Amino acid sequence: MGAQGRHCVGGRVRARVAGLALAALCMLPGLAQAEQASPFSVVVAENTWADLVSQVVGPDMTVTVVLQSPLADPHVYEPTPDDARHVADATLIVGNGAGYDAWLDRLVGAAGLPAAHVVRASDWPGWQDGANPHLWFDVQVVSDFVRRFTAACQQVDPAHAQAYAARAARLLAAIDAVAADMQKLRGHIAGQHVAATEPLFTPLADRLGLVMEEEAFQIAIMNGVEPAPAAVAAFESDLATHRLRLLAYNQQVEEPSVEHLVAKARAAGVPVLPLTEMLPAGEHWQAWVSGVVAQVARLLGAAP
Repeated sequence: MGAQGRHCVGGRVRARVAGLALAALCMLPGLAQAEQASPFSVVVAENTWADLVSQVVGPDMTVTVVLQSPLADPHVYEPTPDDARHVADATLIVGNGAGYDAWLDRLVGAAGLPAAHVVRASDWPGWQDGANPHLWFDVQVVSDFVRRFTAACQQVDPAHAQAYAARAARLLAAIDAVAADMQKLRGHIAGQHVAATEPLFTPLADRLGLVMEEEAFQIAIMNGVEPAPAAVAAFESDLATHRLRLLAYNQQVEEPSVEHLVAKARAAGVPVLPLTEMLPAGEHWQAWVSGVVAQVARLLGAAP
């Protein structure tokens, strides 16, 4: 899927689902905020990574999140002067990278921050240009990110190095537990053909051994262009004939062509899996992803 990195929205604007906005106003669990007196601060582009950051820094750094609302599309977000000020004043900066939040790169460049103070998920050794940017659903990338971010914290704040290491060890154990559950489920569902309306689900599907289909349709939706009629027809046929065992979709985005396929899937009795790009309010990353994995198991008839 070499075109996955091209996720700038072109001719069409993806509508964000307003009904999810209220939930996003809640704070992240355990997230340190400005009332704390720490001289060290982290600015994080998205709330998915902010939750992991918060679990590592604890009370030793202040965490500020730029994007928490599902109404904000990271692909096309226009930062405010306040965002620029927070970035310029931050000790560390965290983002997804991979072109998903290119606006953050512009703010970092304008602030002239040292490269060692910027931690991107896409900087892990396995990343290749054009690969899938939805890195928070890849447990290997998440583990690598936690390790690199912890090292960055220890470098800028050596007085709390042991505390960062202890909190990171607990988080990495939780991530390993999620990966172990996925590996166990893989033995029951690997090889089944599934699809999604955009490549959001692909990292999880790959880890579970599922066979991802309808990639041409997914890339078109991610890039904000109309899917080709042939891709739509193939998608509809695979749903109607039950070649596809599951359909995942991004419930933060309203697209008539997506809603059409979700309706087709439901009419054909194909299980539908709703996903979000933002971390749901009140959850930690590990509980969120474990919940998605449990849903996949249930929808594919592999739940205990």
